[in-house]
Amino acid sequence: MKMYMVTHKAVDFIPKGRIPIFVGNGENTQGYISDNSGDNISNKNKNYCELTALYWIWKNSSSSDSVAIEHYRRFFMDPQKIFPTIISQEKINKLVSDGKVVVPMQRKWAISIGEHYKREHSTKDFNNVHKIIMEEFPDYIEDFDFVMNGDKAHMYNMAALSKDLFDNYCGWLFKILFELEKITDLSRRSPYQQRAYGFLSERLFNVWLHHNIDDKDIVQLPVYILSNTKIKTILSNLKNRMVRRREYVPKKTNVGLKQ
Repeated sequence: MKMYMVTHKAVDFIPKGRIPIFVGNGENTQGYISDNSGDNISNKNKNYCELTALYWIWKNSSSSDSVAIEHYRRFFMDPQKIFPTIISQEKINKLVSDGKVVVPMQRKWAISIGEHYKREHSTKDFNNVHKIIMEEFPDYIEDFDFVMNGDKAHMYNMAALSKDLFDNYCGWLFKILFELEKITDLSRRSPYQQRAYGFLSERLFNVWLHHNIDDKDIVQLPVYILSNTKIKTILSNLKNRMVRRREYVPKKTNVGLKQ
């Protein structure tokens, strides 16, 4: 297994077994793997976020049976430890070698995933994705409707799975997003809303998961989140370990122009 840690800057903490992959336009002074090498879409990072790392892994990493994607501040947590602990590579590898897909624990919204996306981001993008799936992957449309009408989803673009499944997911996901990119103008949106394809992919991963993976083969793990102080990291991860997070729709939003 190769466990990739996506980062856009130099970091002081790299858990054992993780491979840093650098994304974005910053200066890669640490000699990490860079998403602008090989076959890449690094120039799309401001719109695709960590997906430029996923694309690089899909196209350039062929020497592993399985892969894991984490982030420089978010890692899978070991549910068997009383004290919050980042899970070891050995334990993740054992889960995946048993044919499982490891994902973050579901988050629950006060409204449906689809309605939340349309309120916080772009209704036009949402409708265009629905249309693209209807045209390109019609057998996924029931899964799309099921996920978007529900109120739970696995977020963060984190997963551990076989390389074959990962490649299948990337082929499906990037076909949809590249088609959407052809008909989408992000230039008038705020920098936050220009991250549209990254936001959409978090929801679309759940659609792919629902279509391809049986519930019994999905392993949900809490997420270990690094904070700016040690005590805050400990306290927040004790909470993450104990309960599933619920996100409520805010009364007001000021996150940028929507279309």
